[in-house]
Amino acid sequence: MSNATNTAGQDRRPEQRAPGLDIVTSYANVGNVLMPLARPVPRRLLGVWAHPDDEAYLSAGLMGRVTDAGGHVTVVTATRGEKGTDDPALFDRDEFGDLREQELRASLAEVGVDDVRFLGMRDGECDLTADEQAVRAIVEVLEEVRPDAVVTFGPDGMTNHPDHRAISRWTTEAVRRVGGDLFYATKTRAYMDRFAELHAEIGVFDDFGGSGGPSVPQACIDLECRLTDAEAVRKRRVLQAHASQTDGLVALMGEDAYRAWSRDEFFRRPTATELAACPLPASFEATDAAPELVGAS
Repeated sequence: MSNATNTAGQDRRPEQRAPGLDIVTSYANVGNVLMPLARPVPRRLLGVWAHPDDEAYLSAGLMGRVTDAGGHVTVVTATRGEKGTDDPALFDRDEFGDLREQELRASLAEVGVDDVRFLGMRDGECDLTADEQAVRAIVEVLEEVRPDAVVTFGPDGMTNHPDHRAISRWTTEAVRRVGGDLFYATKTRAYMDRFAELHAEIGVFDDFGGSGGPSVPQACIDLECRLTDAEAVRKRRVLQAHASQTDGLVALMGEDAYRAWSRDEFFRRPTATELAACPLPASFEATDAAPELVGAS
């Protein structure tokens, strides 16, 4: 059993199901033509993320397709997002972490997910955890769950957030050790072009300077979920459950723009260089104590 807290609850209620698909899309070049290829959704999906709402923005549609097809989804979250507010009365308070956890559970219920694990780290402080400790915790989850696919951040962390980048290197190293099909959340260049003006307005990719954030050509997408209208409505409910994080952004962007911006999901496989990179510092001793990571009760 993993040191990460397992909080699986009741089975999904049938009325929560929404019409969807049991396939996702990948791409391949056939001659000079980019061809979309249908592939079945994973039967067992593991998502490893840093904060509550990461999983909603980047994989709610995919999670819904897996559970709609009768599969199982496990979500690992490193922190409870205690610092995800500008309110000084709530910032870095356990009470706000409690709220974020409640939001996470309600959000995941919309897509039939009740297997949630917390690594017990503090928001914004993932870099204070020794890499080997975190990797071992994720390895334990991988060995228990045996997922068909693992989704997480790429090395860029999507928004360059230090916690996101830490999760990426830990998960990459864990999958490198155990084996598995690893996918990094990303965006296509067409997506980034479409929403460039909006991104400049809200500053979501400001940490990348003038590059506009991470993106890849469509040909590099190995797993794509373009949501049906019914799935998009469900994803909006998933995001609404994270009200402490989404209400302000919706007010800033406008409802229609927000729905279009957050709708579709894209993933790529790591490059050989990314998989070969080991995050562990040379000074770490292999005999150091096993991780004592605990989740929220």
